[in-house]
Amino acid sequence: MKKTSHLLIVIWGLILAGCAASNQNLLGQRNDVFQVASDGAAAVGADEALVTVSASIKTHKYSAFLFEPAKHGKDEYLLFVDINGQSMRLPMEMQNETTTTDPHTDPESGEGVRYLYKTTIRLKPGTYTFTAYLPTEDVSVRREVVIPTEGKTIVIKPTYRGLARRKVPSLRWRPDFKDGVKGLDIMSK
Repeated sequence: MKKTSHLLIVIWGLILAGCAASNQNLLGQRNDVFQVASDGAAAVGADEALVTVSASIKTHKYSAFLFEPAKHGKDEYLLFVDINGQSMRLPMEMQNETTTTDPHTDPESGEGVRYLYKTTIRLKPGTYTFTAYLPTEDVSVRREVVIPTEGKTIVIKPTYRGLARRKVPSLRWRPDFKDGVKGLDIMSK
């Protein structure tokens, strides 16, 4: 009986470790796909395009409650982008934000922390597989994007969860940033 319970504990631990690492495997190791454009370098070669990658995500402020992700409201709330196997952590700014819009129509209404991610990269025109990964929420999205010679803007948008707990009946199940991010979407302009 003791051996069986030890075996079950080991199997359970391996399953949990596999689930936690599943999205982490999306990050590649290449370094020949793109280059980060330095701040004053707007000049690109004839065979290159400038691509701006940005995201804006709002979370609740840090709280020391049990079972709350400890990285919400802190500078450890990271966003990674992988393009054809080359990965990078997007530079981030965070700021406290209070929005007084209608919570029935705006999932980002209320007091929280806004994370702004943005970088500009240079890469050759063509078709690329973009993957965005938010490890704190363990969510990712992958999408094919065509980059023309004139460049493009890639915007990563969050989709918020909607939970019924601690809400008035009219707001139950509506998406709310306080409930966390359930998914990401990659949009190109």
